Amino acid sequence: MSKKILVTSALPYANGPIHLGHLAGAYLPADIFVRYHRLKGSDVLYICGSDEHGVPIMLRARDEGVSPQVIVDRYHNMNKESFAGFGMSFDYYGRTSSPEHHRTSREFFKTLADKDEFILNKEKQLYDPKAGIFLADRFVRGTCPNCNYEDAYGDQCEKCGTSLSPKELKNPRSAITDATPIEKESTHWYLPLSKYQEKLEAWINSHPEWKQNALGQVQSWFKAGLNDRAVTRDLPWGVEIPREVARKYGEDGKGKVLYVWFDAPIGYISATKEWAEQNGTPDSWKDYWQKKDTRLVHFIGKDNIVFHCIIFPAMLMAHGDYVLPDNVPANEFLNLEGNKLSTSRNFAVWLDE
Repeated sequence: MSKKILVTSALPYANGPIHLGHLAGAYLPADIFVRYHRLKGSDVLYICGSDEHGVPIMLRARDEGVSPQVIVDRYHNMNKESFAGFGMSFDYYGRTSSPEHHRTSREFFKTLADKDEFILNKEKQLYDPKAGIFLADRFVRGTCPNCNYEDAYGDQCEKCGTSLSPKELKNPRSAITDATPIEKESTHWYLPLSKYQEKLEAWINSHPEWKQNALGQVQSWFKAGLNDRAVTRDLPWGVEIPREVARKYGEDGKGKVLYVWFDAPIGYISATKEWAEQNGTPDSWKDYWQKKDTRLVHFIGKDNIVFHCIIFPAMLMAHGDYVLPDNVPANEFLNLEGNKLSTSRNFAVWLDE
């Protein structure tokens, strides 16, 4: 029997339509690759779906005065239709608001907690005194400390690509009310990435064939040294952490959800489970995720390199039951008039048009 190939494209945020930048970066190349392997007779499965728990979704919902569920339902259906209209040949297109995804993500988190993989930290985080909520990464905007771009997000500067934390921004402001944030203490679960640095480096070094943009960005993170990464957030929208896990750590877990970049890549797994169920073979997802000779290939944009080459692989290593990516083709941004196409900034050529 030939080796199985599992191909994923980055899950698009369901906060707006798909644009040509998305298509050129993570979807069209993957579709060509998959069609080629189908012609060869390879055992290939192509999985994608909507990422429905990002902070941009909450921002759009607030702007429109509707619930986040209204937003994700609208754009999940619109984008699924746009992809179908363009001829994308996904074997399954899921969504991270599904019961299966919530169940799979919570089980994944609990497995890591049962193995004592998390560190619990109390620290001061930015808080909007007007809105009365903690500000997750993308709820904070300010000046990038690296390039001085004045509208950088709290997790990344779109101008220079530098990964950031909200406290690193100069002149931070709330993306909700424009108020100047204050600091307030909160407790969160952290994944100790430094524990996995040596193992991650050895794994990355075994893949010299990867594209240089991916290898270069990953090596720069290794050189700086990996830090603990928070995998929970104080938000009213997302996958709630299991209360039994919270109680184990002496917390109640109320108001805590999984960080979107913890639950989103698990969406590849939950969507594969849903495909297997729909296919009438509910256990066949394991053949693509848990057989060591499976070739897992993630097609992404370059802004997702760190998550697919460091954070998600560290999660998979910590869990222990899943294969690691065989390749992560990361493509550059499609620019228009010198600027990156962007859904959140409403600057794009939309696929549905």
